[in-house]
Amino acid sequence: MQADRHSVFIIYTGGTLGMKQDPLTGALRPEPNYLAQQLDSLPELKAPRMPTYKIFEFDPLLDSSDMSQEEWTQIAQLIEKNYYDFDGFLIIHGTDTMAYTASALSFMLENVGKPIVLTGSQIPFAEVINDARRNLVTSLHIAGNFDIPEVCIFFNNHLLRGNRCHKVDSWSLDAFESPNCPPLATLGMEININHDLILSQPKGRLRVHTNLNKNIAVLHLVPGFSDEIVKNLFSEPLEGLVLSSYGSGNAPGKKKEFLQHIVDAVKRGVVVVVISQCMKGSVDLRHYATGRSLLDAGAISGHDMTCEAAATKLAMLLGMGYPKEQVRMMMETDIRGELTTKRVKF
Repeated sequence: MQADRHSVFIIYTGGTLGMKQDPLTGALRPEPNYLAQQLDSLPELKAPRMPTYKIFEFDPLLDSSDMSQEEWTQIAQLIEKNYYDFDGFLIIHGTDTMAYTASALSFMLENVGKPIVLTGSQIPFAEVINDARRNLVTSLHIAGNFDIPEVCIFFNNHLLRGNRCHKVDSWSLDAFESPNCPPLATLGMEININHDLILSQPKGRLRVHTNLNKNIAVLHLVPGFSDEIVKNLFSEPLEGLVLSSYGSGNAPGKKKEFLQHIVDAVKRGVVVVVISQCMKGSVDLRHYATGRSLLDAGAISGHDMTCEAAATKLAMLLGMGYPKEQVRMMMETDIRGELTTKRVKF
């Protein structure tokens, strides 16, 4: 690698960006080594300001729907292994679960001091008109040349905090939004960094947490749901529940059996975190009586966390073996920029 250029470690997990069309069926499919060949042919990557790179390709390449905690662990361990040899990291990933992976990595990787950028595309490199090229080149440039010590997603024109993101459109090139946190950077004639939002450089060395608890569920409330089905969900081995509620944290107060299921689960040690089905705004369990009923049952507020952030944060904290009261306290505390309250170290 050239000494006068920064360097980036690329982790290619799969996704639309590097797919090719099957000549027989017309369906998009992963093509091993194809992305590396495309990168070699891009003149932009030979510019003096662009970082050098090394690419690690998953085998087999994965559709992001197949991503799991095992793959998150593999990514985290690859970053840990190569952390002191590169200036930044780029993760190429399918869009469907990219926000989950970004959220998970933000919690698994403590004391990140370098850019870790996830990107992908809605249209693959193999198509004449695509968003893959710009997303990839810009992400590589950011990962190698900017002081942004956190896990991010770059897509279309915006660099977004990874644990604030949500995929909002299955077809548009502007597929991701960060409803409760402005972009960290915006691409225009130049890359404009919102320095006031960027997390501070950590004071400690990188620590990686890979023991994630799998006994987590998400319950999205709908009017008239069955109490019996919910009872089954709350049974063992459940240890953490993200409750996607109405508005500012409301649930049906007349459903006494449902509320009793929460009471019983909390007594058993289950951590119940309430988030909102609304894209914007925050949960306040004291605002309405129907929200207060959840608070009285033992649930806690997820404030303005996305579902992706709440679920992965809960998995990480439970996996670390903290006492349940400490997990409850930390779920309501900002530890990686994931929610809008005072941020603390742990």
